[in-house]
Amino acid sequence: MTETEDIRSEDKSENVEDLRLTVKEAAKYVKENPGVIRNWLRELKSYIPTIQGENGYHYFDQSALERLLLVKKLSREQNYTIKQIEYHLATGGKDLKPEPTPEASEIILKELLVIKEKLELQEQFNQVLVKQLEKQQQYMEYQNSQKENITDSIEKQVDQRLIAYEEAQKNQLEAAATSPKKGFFARLFSSK
Repeated sequence: MTETEDIRSEDKSENVEDLRLTVKEAAKYVKENPGVIRNWLRELKSYIPTIQGENGYHYFDQSALERLLLVKKLSREQNYTIKQIEYHLATGGKDLKPEPTPEASEIILKELLVIKEKLELQEQFNQVLVKQLEKQQQYMEYQNSQKENITDSIEKQVDQRLIAYEEAQKNQLEAAATSPKKGFFARLFSSK
């Protein structure tokens, strides 16, 4: 074993202050997958204070390990998303959930106003439609009453004509019964 590995294998809480751990070693320390640590570094690089070596690799000191433990706690125990973790770290933990940006609020407000206008137009259309349906109903009722009036009038006319016809028939029968019987030639040559 090398001297660095000997020191790391000893009690970590005492020696971490002096050490610089690789991504794999930091992942082992915080009990996470190295891919997860790399993802956190990529997404939250300005909030995880790593030390970059001459070889370009990131090394973790005590403060970086503490920040990793905080990110793990927020992610695993409190189910924060990366964006919520970033907000938490940016605000120093004052507000745990990000507030909507004014731009988002303005967009939502504009969309709500458009929806409100459309609802108002729909309400106006519905009112006009109801009025038209009422007018149509009134017209249909009027047509039905006119039809009934015409039917009643025709029935009265038919009844009156029938009565007049029956009276005419009756009068003819009475006249025929009261008039003296003339023969065929008499009727033919009579003036009346």
